[in-house]
Amino acid sequence: MTVSLEALLPGYRGLIEAELREVVGSGSSELWAWMRYHLGWEDADGHASQAASGKLLRAAAVLLAAEALGGEPDRAAPAAAAIELVHNFSLLHDDIEDRSERRRDRATLWTLVGVPQAINTGDGMHALARLSLLRLASRGVDDATVLAAALELDQACLRLVEGQHADMAMEGRSDVSRDAYLAMIEGKTAAMFATPFALGALLGGGGPADVQAFRAFGHHTGMAFQAADDLLGIWGDPQVTGKAVSDDLRARKMTLPVIAAIEGGGDEATALAQEYARPPAPGADYAALATRIERLGGRAATEAYAAAEEQAAREALDRADVPDAWRSALLEFSRAATYRAS
Repeated sequence: MTVSLEALLPGYRGLIEAELREVVGSGSSELWAWMRYHLGWEDADGHASQAASGKLLRAAAVLLAAEALGGEPDRAAPAAAAIELVHNFSLLHDDIEDRSERRRDRATLWTLVGVPQAINTGDGMHALARLSLLRLASRGVDDATVLAAALELDQACLRLVEGQHADMAMEGRSDVSRDAYLAMIEGKTAAMFATPFALGALLGGGGPADVQAFRAFGHHTGMAFQAADDLLGIWGDPQVTGKAVSDDLRARKMTLPVIAAIEGGGDEATALAQEYARPPAPGADYAALATRIERLGGRAATEAYAAAEEQAAREALDRADVPDAWRSALLEFSRAATYRAS
């Protein structure tokens, strides 16, 4: 029998949200209210809200990997909640660093409470992530495994911050190489796919070889996810992504399609690099710019890279001892990350 990812996700999301609500709680202080606002549970006035709270993809990966190896999702739920809190702490700080005013169709927290308090809220979520992970002990997880899980989480946090540092260091530069860009997204994006799958394998009872195979599977899935994100940033449908199609081009982001177009060489590529090194002119034609990048091979190269990483994820999974029914659900996850529309 084939296991359907689509059928699993609603149950996973219910488990994760229930765990998150226990960890974050209903405290009356502003700090906790601001966390609940960012998570979409309350509006700016503290009233219950049904706002979008994200897809919980990374957290769901923990439960999927655990169950694929014979573990119980409920037992792994504290680790899934920890991953979601790390992800959201990074988003709170990322919004500040990018001066982003909207997320999930709502005002970002820093625009409502100021930068210092938004930083505090993100720091609080980071601390809660570790506390959430330690709740594994109350689910019967032995001390050695809890310690190994904590090591996985802390290493992911460090890689995430390193990636964000590299990303910010690249801002305003038009000479970012493909290798430098890929090294950056290994931290900023792929680490938060590699670690959830490794954590799930660990908590599902997998041995070292299984954990390593799942980590590699998550890494390659995360790299494909970022390549897809780069494509959506230029050619995505704003009605689906909720993001203006010209945002990445207006911000002069050196994403994979742009880098590939420039590194292709030739006079037009040189002209593109020179144009990208300057702030956009008022009324700039971003559709024409996107067409130039596509003509120079940036889109095709990025699509090929995403497909290659999805294939690498498939090959990594072959090294794990996973029943065929669960293998299909895991590959469905990787395909959805690679070929998503939003």
